[in-house]
Amino acid sequence: MPTLVLLSGLPGSGKTTFAAQLAPRLDACVLESDLVRRELFPKRRYTRKESGAVFAEVRARAEGALGEGRDVIIDATNLRDWERQGFLELAERQGAAAVAVRLTAPDAVVRERLSGPREGASEANIGVYNRMRGEEEPFRVPCVQVDSRYCVEASVALTATLCQGGSRGDA
Repeated sequence: MPTLVLLSGLPGSGKTTFAAQLAPRLDACVLESDLVRRELFPKRRYTRKESGAVFAEVRARAEGALGEGRDVIIDATNLRDWERQGFLELAERQGAAAVAVRLTAPDAVVRERLSGPREGASEANIGVYNRMRGEEEPFRVPCVQVDSRYCVEASVALTATLCQGGSRGDA
């Protein structure tokens, strides 16, 4: 039974780093929304229409991977309940388990992470972080809570255990 791992968190909260540590443990397909956006849109505008196309593609890729029996990690902000719900419903339709992970870090840590050059596909900066800060909605499903200012190894191990059958289901 495949698992969809749904990451959520503000820019700079450590989602991509967490995904990179978790993926090899599960041999999971990582679907990073920032990378998909770069693939689809060489000149990015971050419009509603563009974001709709990005997330339609992420969902399609997730559906394909889950259909092949592969674990999938969704690396995107997923701050609002309706954004997360779409992925959770996809997992249910595909007969996959779902594990939700909410990443956080103190404001000062995130600002430091976003103030310099960044590795990876994300173009988020402090301005994007400031705009998104008020958009976080509480989870309506249980989730693993991760404060990424600390070593996340224990949280990665817990998430891997949940994905590999320990207390399966929406966790």
